[in-house]
Amino acid sequence: MSEPSRLFTTSLEMKKPSEVDELIYDEELHKRFVMWKEKSGISLRKLAPMLNRSYTIIGQYLNFRYEGDLRLIEKDISKLLDRKEGHGLKSKDQEFCWISASEVIWEVFQSCDEDGEMGAQISPSGTSKTETAIEYQRRNPSTILLTASPTRRSFSAILRALANDLGASSSNIALDDIMWHVTYKLRGSKRLVIVDEAQFMKWETFEVLRTIYDATGVGFTYLGTPRLYSQMRGDTRYDWDQILSRITIRRSVSEINYQDVKIVTNSICPGLPKGCIDFLYQVAQEPGKLRVMIGLLKKAVEFHEIDGSEITFKLLEGLKRMRDF
Repeated sequence: MSEPSRLFTTSLEMKKPSEVDELIYDEELHKRFVMWKEKSGISLRKLAPMLNRSYTIIGQYLNFRYEGDLRLIEKDISKLLDRKEGHGLKSKDQEFCWISASEVIWEVFQSCDEDGEMGAQISPSGTSKTETAIEYQRRNPSTILLTASPTRRSFSAILRALANDLGASSSNIALDDIMWHVTYKLRGSKRLVIVDEAQFMKWETFEVLRTIYDATGVGFTYLGTPRLYSQMRGDTRYDWDQILSRITIRRSVSEINYQDVKIVTNSICPGLPKGCIDFLYQVAQEPGKLRVMIGLLKKAVEFHEIDGSEITFKLLEGLKRMRDF
């Protein structure tokens, strides 16, 4: 007989830490889970049946507020990630690399967090925005990290996602009631809300978040590509006046420097020849920036692990030709 569904936590998991063996979060597993959730764009509600737990419990785990038996939930999360992550996602190259772009992005997060301000980080794809946001949330667990997408861009979708992250049900509830609950939960909380891939959001969505910002005093940071700022300054720029007038800090990263490339490549493949690093630096200047560069190097590492191929300029160049359009 199959195990009965557990959409709600068991009595064992509801025990306080004092009632079970003292447990400490597996930070590496937690980081993997956060990274996979954000990159997949999956909601807490969809995660619930996959882990046989309520989305409230999952939200507590994500925010380091889970008071049940960590051994049980981490065991199930580990199994889920092993099925869903794909080849190579657990390798050491997922370690956060502190590069110059991260310092600029971090400055925006910290300013908005400490002063309850609204800010924007406008940079091309592949400049470490998402990775830095995940790391900031890891070090500051009260931070809320949302990810917009082509299918999560309306104010109702973002509002429900925000409610879920706050541990509130948003199913079959009127949007006005969700708005009230979100505002109530955030008011005076001194938290930071980061919205990644913000260029996908509609103008109405920004207006709803602006209303929450005005009512609660929490910080907001929007991460997006140059498309975000273009639409704010476009033909309909007057519609964006309410948003632009509240953005007190805006930074941008457009280039990846050589030292950044050395730091990242060393985290993936220590001891890489200078010719390879020089080549990868040139790749990092093209569209896709670090994302494309990292993908190229990881593919070369796979070849090395499979058949012992030496990682050389020639191998990297050949792999790049395979992906060039």
